[in-house]
Amino acid sequence: MSEFCRVLDGGVVLRRAETPAEYFACQEAQRKAWGITEDGYVIPVATMVGANLHGGLVLGAFQEDGSAVAMSFAFLGKVEGRLCLYSQLTGVVPGKQSLGLGREVKLLQRDFARAEGIPVIAWAFDPLQSGNARFNLAKLGARVRKYVDDMYGPRTDALNAGVPTDRVIAEWEVEEDLKPIADPGGAPSLIAVRDGRPEAVAAPAGDRLWLPIPRDAAALRKTDHQAAEAWRKAVRQAMTSAFAAGYEAAGFVRDDENRCGYILQPRSDD
Repeated sequence: MSEFCRVLDGGVVLRRAETPAEYFACQEAQRKAWGITEDGYVIPVATMVGANLHGGLVLGAFQEDGSAVAMSFAFLGKVEGRLCLYSQLTGVVPGKQSLGLGREVKLLQRDFARAEGIPVIAWAFDPLQSGNARFNLAKLGARVRKYVDDMYGPRTDALNAGVPTDRVIAEWEVEEDLKPIADPGGAPSLIAVRDGRPEAVAAPAGDRLWLPIPRDAAALRKTDHQAAEAWRKAVRQAMTSAFAAGYEAAGFVRDDENRCGYILQPRSDD
């Protein structure tokens, strides 16, 4: 059994992939998780094996029949000059996405990073996906300091087709318990909504800034593509400007008071 392993409910075992069949199972889980129909978007087995044997980590959540209901692919990299475990992707197959598998993957990645002396785990995510943002910042305590315009270029999978693949980079310190900011208070907003359309605005310097996003960007893209694009452009401008000014996203709020957005503060390492 793999050194890094978690036994989950229903006979699912989350651990390192070890055999060709398990790598193929991870490929199939990737296809299902993203609705991929083109093999060019699937990570080759040789790439996964090479990373897994040389400092990286390929995880699968394997069922008793050998199939995988989740997978993760990570390799060694650097973020701002520091060694990191870069988690390229984590996917959970449809029907299994409410079981906490994403969290279990991150916790096992942290165990691995700690054992290997790797100080930080980094990964990219769509800044308009409020569920991911809340999990990454409010639950895990990751920070966001970098915005990448159209990081992957055009994609054809179900989640990204027809949308520029703007991403932000999450940085998660594995030895520090960074507490996320839970309340924006009266922080000035980096986005103003005028005539139903968002616009990035210059905000005064302060200890806290507020950056709202749509509560459900995926639904908005289906019902009002122009509005969704306006939000993407406004968030891109606001985040890029704030990060250049020395801020980081250090919290996320999505609550019953109709608040949904990032809380920014001056970078903790400045």
